[in-house]
Amino acid sequence: MVVNNHIRKVTKRTRGFENFDPQRIVNAILAAAKDAGSFHSCLGEEPFFRIYENKTDREIAEMLTDDVILCLNADELNLIPYRPPQIELIQDMVEHVLYSRGFVEIAEMYHVYRSGRALIRDKEITEEQFAGSGYPWKLLKEWEQWYKEHNCDTLEKINEEWIRPGKIKELIELSISVYEEHLDKAAEMFLSNPNIRVLVITGPSSSGKTTTTHKLCERLEKHGIRFKALELDNYFWDLQQHPRDAFGDYNYEVPESLDLILINKHVGALLNGETIYPPRYNFKTGEREESTEPFRLEKDEVLLLDSLYGLFPPMTASVEREKKFQLYIEPLPPIRFQGYKKGEHYIPFTDYRLLRRMLRDEKYRNHPIDKTLSHWHYVRKGELTDIIPRIYVADY
Repeated sequence: MVVNNHIRKVTKRTRGFENFDPQRIVNAILAAAKDAGSFHSCLGEEPFFRIYENKTDREIAEMLTDDVILCLNADELNLIPYRPPQIELIQDMVEHVLYSRGFVEIAEMYHVYRSGRALIRDKEITEEQFAGSGYPWKLLKEWEQWYKEHNCDTLEKINEEWIRPGKIKELIELSISVYEEHLDKAAEMFLSNPNIRVLVITGPSSSGKTTTTHKLCERLEKHGIRFKALELDNYFWDLQQHPRDAFGDYNYEVPESLDLILINKHVGALLNGETIYPPRYNFKTGEREESTEPFRLEKDEVLLLDSLYGLFPPMTASVEREKKFQLYIEPLPPIRFQGYKKGEHYIPFTDYRLLRRMLRDEKYRNHPIDKTLSHWHYVRKGELTDIIPRIYVADY
């Protein structure tokens, strides 16, 4: 370390003190960088990245740790002996430094890992359900093999082997067939449990939840399964209760933007055979309106919930675990390309969904593309905190 460190202690989550060890920050940053491939795989062409060009990953992690310490030293409150900085504050600062230095992918992986460890501490998930940095690497390697076998594992191959010869529809059909096989397996798993009363389809924004819901339900309906969907978008709080950011944007991308208590109450009532009166959300006025239209779930019907936050426990806390089936979907095609960064990398998975959301919002929701882009930071933060760390809670 080259900076003069004034931080001597940290406040643990138990409110006790322990010695401040910068090496723990170095190791945490290194672990996130390893999951991202390395620091050098994340370096862009911008001039500010040049200070890292001839450094090892450990040296870069140490430089970033110095930045964290400088930020901590800059706040006089952190230097008071009897109230050293809390661990959560230090982790916030690590994320701030990673984002500020341009290591966005590493910052996101660090955040997912951190969120997952918090869920374990809260006993919401087990060690076996811990998603690590958020990417199912074992599955990605298996999928990459399929892509190589079909000459579509790089953007260059897709252009040369499929697009220029005019065969792209064949590749799309091959991809759809794999998707359909996964749906068949999910349907088989669903049918193997006759006690299921709630089907939850979940995943990050623009993952294809609506299409997947229709296709899975079609398969199950052939086996006599009947569904009734509860529209959870109707449970948003009134707009006046949503805080705005500095640009006047509302944050709908957190589970708390929904009335989770009412959702859970209604879900429990439906499973008990009661009739409910779901609200209706008026997106023009931003207000939730009362409804006189009754909603009831028959004994032979399965309740269908399509939601970003389907894995968030408070939403279905009234449902016994063996009575719900949770399916998670997220597009993770391992296609490599020579892009804006050094070397060959996967096309960022989030880019697919961002493009899908821009097109959908502009075409179907009268939402300009610049608005979608300016709102995307809310989307990503919600995904990294409340969706992706829970992926292994899903049944399929």
